[in-house]
Amino acid sequence: MKKIFITTLLILQSLIAEDIYATFDVVSEKKSELGLSVSGVVGNIYANVGDKIKKGDLILSLYNSQEKNEYEIARKNAEHASKTYERYAKISNVIDKEKMDYFLYDRDIKVLTAQNKEIALRKTELKAPYDLIITKKNTELGNIVLSSQTKLIETIALDDVKLVLKFDEKYWQKIKVGQNFIYRVDGSDKTYESKITKIYPSIIEETRQMQAEVKAKDLMPGLFGNGLIKGE
Repeated sequence: MKKIFITTLLILQSLIAEDIYATFDVVSEKKSELGLSVSGVVGNIYANVGDKIKKGDLILSLYNSQEKNEYEIARKNAEHASKTYERYAKISNVIDKEKMDYFLYDRDIKVLTAQNKEIALRKTELKAPYDLIITKKNTELGNIVLSSQTKLIETIALDDVKLVLKFDEKYWQKIKVGQNFIYRVDGSDKTYESKITKIYPSIIEETRQMQAEVKAKDLMPGLFGNGLIKGE
């Protein structure tokens, strides 16, 4: 009953003030299909559908014990070679030049090897490229995945959202970018206000409605509601 009253009130206000009634859906600005560039067996899954993941957090990884061991050995070798070179560099004036060149070469080779081993290890890990919500998981623990599979995890941006408005086509000449939109999310009494940033150039044939966009914050994709596009 409360919802019907609020909707009726918004419609009556629009008729009196020549504001335009619109419904909306909260939509993510960014959607991604995440995969790996190498093949292997899924060894760990750290998140599930609906989880909120911060940028850089691990989502899943392949069985990578060999890559971890090789990287750790290479890292220690590079660290040792670097310390050896630094130690002899302090007394380079009394060290044979060929020997110093060897220490420098040995350090550079081992540092490069460690970097390559780290890259190989990171390729077995799938991390969040931005703050996101997982919407679909297309693999399970123990599954074999191929480098050609680009849809292991499907996601949407966590904070980068917009409202997609729908309003009657008869107002197509009255709606302009920059107009204020005052709205409520279904199930909430809180009022929000933002500006129209985009107007779609075509009409939805089935409903004879037009669409526009409004930037939003702190709203979950999938929510919906209604409001008024303020007349100018």
